[in-house]
Amino acid sequence: MRTGPLFFALIIIILSLFLFGCQQEPVSIESITLSNDIAEDFAPVDPTDEFDAGTSIVYISIMVINMTPEDKLTVTWNYLETGEELNTTDFSTDETGSGYIGFNIKVDQGFPSGDYNVRIYLNNELYETVGFLVK
Repeated sequence: MRTGPLFFALIIIILSLFLFGCQQEPVSIESITLSNDIAEDFAPVDPTDEFDAGTSIVYISIMVINMTPEDKLTVTWNYLETGEELNTTDFSTDETGSGYIGFNIKVDQGFPSGDYNVRIYLNNELYETVGFLVK
């Protein structure tokens, strides 16, 4: 049996498809949801972007895809009426995977009325800003 350049080219193409096909896609965010609560898997429960004055806790669920130990998710909660940054929390993982990541902010005496936002950073780059209202 004679092997020629066509045979070797075919082997190279097959190996390339196998090697490149096995690479994992980069981390991405599928959804960001504010809510009144979160489930055990951190999925949002009772989604909303309007909360009653006196609410003491606000949740945000972020669905990430292909997060690795090299990735970092950061949320920063802001009260726009005063320009005050209320809280910043970082999240990283020891294992590669996908799923909901839940964050919350608690104000014991309840949130004052006004406009707020949450800035979501993926690997130190601003991904999205989500606003909410306490009325």
